Amino acid sequence: MPEPTILVIGLGHLGGVTLELLARQDWVGKIIGSSRDPERGSARCNLARLGAMAQGYPADIEYLALDLRNVDQVADTIQRLDPDLILSTASLQTWWLPELLPRDVASRLSRARFGAWLPIHLTLNMDLMRAVRDCEYVGPVLTAPFPDVVNCILDRLGLAPTCGVGNIDEVVPKVRWLAAEKLQTPASDVDVTLVAHHALQKAVFRPVTDPAPVAVPPFHLRIEHAGRDVTEEIGGAGLLLEPSALPGGPAWGFLTAGSTVRLVGAFLSKNESPLHAPAPGGLPGGYPVFVGNARVRPRPLDDLSPGEAIQINERSHPFDGIHAIEDDGTTVFEPVTVHVLREELGYDCTHLLPQEAAERAGELIDRFREYARKAGVDLEPTH
Repeated sequence: MPEPTILVIGLGHLGGVTLELLARQDWVGKIIGSSRDPERGSARCNLARLGAMAQGYPADIEYLALDLRNVDQVADTIQRLDPDLILSTASLQTWWLPELLPRDVASRLSRARFGAWLPIHLTLNMDLMRAVRDCEYVGPVLTAPFPDVVNCILDRLGLAPTCGVGNIDEVVPKVRWLAAEKLQTPASDVDVTLVAHHALQKAVFRPVTDPAPVAVPPFHLRIEHAGRDVTEEIGGAGLLLEPSALPGGPAWGFLTAGSTVRLVGAFLSKNESPLHAPAPGGLPGGYPVFVGNARVRPRPLDDLSPGEAIQINERSHPFDGIHAIEDDGTTVFEPVTVHVLREELGYDCTHLLPQEAAERAGELIDRFREYARKAGVDLEPTH
């Protein structure tokens, strides 16, 4: 059987690291790295190729210029390449740029919550999935930008990717690690089952140096050791919410990329693996899943029905600034999100229609960059 071909769209801080890790996997065949900046993109592919070769992996990597905003071109390209899997990390602006602002300014803006940046993460994902639909591609499509909400919106439009990457699967390793330490057992002997939304990450990865209380969205957690439920015995919720000494910004890409590579490998395997992933089939938030043979499906849970799991994540949307997602994909924002963006950026948006996402994203980026400039931070133009 031929080794798989993977199309990686977006070669920024996350896509670039993921490319590096994929290039060092024995089970990967050809990798096609793509972006809309040929100079940066081809350089990133060259670096991944040389780095893999330096470690003894003869990586087969090709660069391809691709602009997701050109839906017809993308559809033609996907049809021509017919990759075994598509992974997109492309967004109009990386999520960690607000962290570059002075601390007091960043703190004021962060009150808007992550969902404030929705149009920036929705726009290119929507273009990609239109291209996927138009060329009738049937392989798995994995997306990175804010899948817990973005993919749910796309599902309303009949454009849901196969699933997202990262988020919930970044939380599970923390719980396994701390539970194993408390139980004084190898982490491989600890099983964690979690239903949770992206919004939970703010509470889970709260810095040790930040004593301020953080609102905690609902979640469902079960920790097992040797087949026995030890969640209450070891204070599982406390372990989940224990403050963490971790770097922010671009370094976070290594955690997401590690999770992503394992998920990609599972999709390309003939055998199912029990993992966690956000937005399987466009569901809101993240779930335990079975992944294999190019498919994903939520894992049945003994102590939680599928409907109850979905309700947990729908109740978590407001913690990310999302009040509701309507049947036509229109997103209604929480009042606090609207207020903060209006007061800080002069950006007024109570709800987002999918067809207005690109225009709204452009306005939001321009207003944010002017806001940063006034705070003494000059940001690079977007690529």
